[in-house]
Amino acid sequence: MTDKNSQEIHNYSRLALVGAAFAVTAWGSSGVIVKYISVSSTEIAVYRFTFYSIVMIAFLKAKGTPLTFQSIKIAFWGGIALGLNVAFFFESLKRTTVVNATIIGSLQPVLISVYSYKVFKEKVTRRDIFIGVIALVATFGVVAGSSGTTEWDVTGDLFACAALFTWTAYFIISKQTQDRVSPLEFTAATGVITGILNFLIALVFSVALTVPSSRDIFWLFILATVAGLIGHSLMNWSLVRIPLWVGSILTLFVPVVSSLLAWIFLEESLNALQIFSTCVVILALGAILLGQGTSKESV
Repeated sequence: MTDKNSQEIHNYSRLALVGAAFAVTAWGSSGVIVKYISVSSTEIAVYRFTFYSIVMIAFLKAKGTPLTFQSIKIAFWGGIALGLNVAFFFESLKRTTVVNATIIGSLQPVLISVYSYKVFKEKVTRRDIFIGVIALVATFGVVAGSSGTTEWDVTGDLFACAALFTWTAYFIISKQTQDRVSPLEFTAATGVITGILNFLIALVFSVALTVPSSRDIFWLFILATVAGLIGHSLMNWSLVRIPLWVGSILTLFVPVVSSLLAWIFLEESLNALQIFSTCVVILALGAILLGQGTSKESV
């Protein structure tokens, strides 16, 4: 490989890191939006992914690469994982605080790093492990420092735990299917499956699909486009070009964004510990990103 080609690949990976960073920022906003929308969590999932799927299918059709049954078949388990994750996470947000739900989700890098090292043989340097632990601890500081919130329900935390494992499964499956289906096709296929799965959940549990208010329709549109179309498309595209564990580490930024937005829009308190921890998370993630491709020692 020539130096020019090596530099092009390196620059492409940098661009993928930026895309993944934008994706997790978009995801960080979704928790607050779900909490703000008045309809049930199942309705939100059905409405969001119905719109999401229609747009993605239309886009692929216009692009000349229509979604095929083969793509849906390849992405099936990814769609099941995402569908269950959406159902569990949205329900946890309705039952407990945004910070409680997101702190449990922030444990994902621990599961992903072990799996990617053992299965994908991805190199994880000692430096990045050390910084990653700092980021993880600081993430706990962001959300554990919350005071003044009165809503808490153990079932909400249990739903968040279930969301943690299904979200980890979605990440892994996305990485495993990268050679068999394009990121856009995977995004569209998993969106279709997620929408159908949550519609079936609504039928099984007799959840009425009511007509949302104009305000809820606006926020459902934002949720579907920013956190859904843009967020998932960018992350699936990025995961093909960056190590799985790096994409997972970046999800530590989700509770940081969620805590800040919950403080601004939901009036959840944000104290000195959380502000300090937020800065530590941002600096730690920045150090990991800047160190990609420059550190040689690995475990």
